[in-house]
Amino acid sequence: MATKVFQKFDEELFLKILNTLKDPIWILDNKGNVLFVNQAVYENFSSIQIDELIGQNVMEMEERGLFSPSMARLVIEQKQFISTTQITQNNIPTLVSSDYIPDENGDIQYIVTHARELSKAINQSSELEKIELILQRYKQQIRQLILQKNQQDEDFYVGKSKATQHISKWSQKVADIDTTILLTGETGVGKTAFAYQIHQLSSRNNKPFIHLDCGAIPESLIESELFGYKKGAFTGANASGKLGLIAAADQGTLFLDEIGEFPFHLQSKLLQFLQNKTYRMIGDNQVQQADVRIIAATNVNLLERIKEGTFRKDLYYRLNILPMEIPPLRERKEDIIPLLNFYLSKFNKKYGRQHTLSKILMDTLYHYSWEGNVRELENLMERLVITSDRPKIDIEDLPSDFPLQQSRQILLENVEEISLPIYLEEIEKNIIMKTYNETNSTWKTAKKLGVSQSYITRRLKKFNLKISGKKLVEN
Repeated sequence: MATKVFQKFDEELFLKILNTLKDPIWILDNKGNVLFVNQAVYENFSSIQIDELIGQNVMEMEERGLFSPSMARLVIEQKQFISTTQITQNNIPTLVSSDYIPDENGDIQYIVTHARELSKAINQSSELEKIELILQRYKQQIRQLILQKNQQDEDFYVGKSKATQHISKWSQKVADIDTTILLTGETGVGKTAFAYQIHQLSSRNNKPFIHLDCGAIPESLIESELFGYKKGAFTGANASGKLGLIAAADQGTLFLDEIGEFPFHLQSKLLQFLQNKTYRMIGDNQVQQADVRIIAATNVNLLERIKEGTFRKDLYYRLNILPMEIPPLRERKEDIIPLLNFYLSKFNKKYGRQHTLSKILMDTLYHYSWEGNVRELENLMERLVITSDRPKIDIEDLPSDFPLQQSRQILLENVEEISLPIYLEEIEKNIIMKTYNETNSTWKTAKKLGVSQSYITRRLKKFNLKISGKKLVEN
């Protein structure tokens, strides 16, 4: 019953883990209605059947004398972590801690409560610390489940290769370690996606995630964008002044993309903020404070920039506390096919299409080098979905500037990975379709390819091709 009611998470293993714990665990919605309780709860409330607890409101249970006080009521009223002694129906004093998981607006979405008999606690203060850590682990696991659900339901994809899963696990480890992270890798590998994943897994997930591309903003403007300015700070400034992105990201995460392009003369000011969480707005002598977690990213070698004298060594070491290199797409090829399917589905939905990809096209794109990485793949799939006239997208639908010859050569070198007859038939089918669509005649197609017209007619039937308008398409 608990699994059915709590199906939003649909994680059987997660529920099994909670049921192995000897301490009672309650998970409630923002009204105090019970969504899930582990097996230990039933042992404490032996007079209540399993099915009777799910869906009940704990404030009503408090009124019936099952326990006092209701932790959910206190959390809803005070909107903060609560830890206190609770008396149950068995007159057993219990140390209970409760906290909430916020939604994207910061409002209560779920309430998680942990209980333990005081007699089992050796030291109450140290036990409170342990319980807070336990609750933090529970909250992060639930955040992970919510993030996984969002990845399935929304426009978000990371990857399934061993390399990508390694980075995802690393992201989970460092998410709640509130220090600076430096992501490195080629352009388009997904650094922004991983930065956002870290933010979503952290305790800051209900606060702003601000993205600043240091290479996209003119050097003359980046200081005012980042730090803000007071009114009248300079000619042309907004009359009322302007808050910077650091202030906008307070309590949240600031993602500094392309940090290697950050102006040298401002690097000392950024370093001061990283060290002290303090800064000054332009035109202001007053020191401001902001609680901001910094994630930086770059596609250049910062050590080379240090040698060139364009990047401060002390700033590099301050940024490089938790480094992670994200490999290029060509080195995590297991991600290519899932990414192709993901973006095909995304753009089919966006543009109201029902395209599929041919086997030969999938093989060709799998063996392509993807110098632009995930960004190049995404852009290509959007272009193909928009421009293709046929339900099944094939090689001939690739844009004229796509390096098809390179892909074919790579595919030929890896031909043992697919069935040779299928490979040759796909090549022949694409040649016939391309030639016919140039000549608009089976007779001219046969002449140009050096075969008989009856041969072309038989091939059209074999490959299930038909003439639609002046085009040859798959039936």
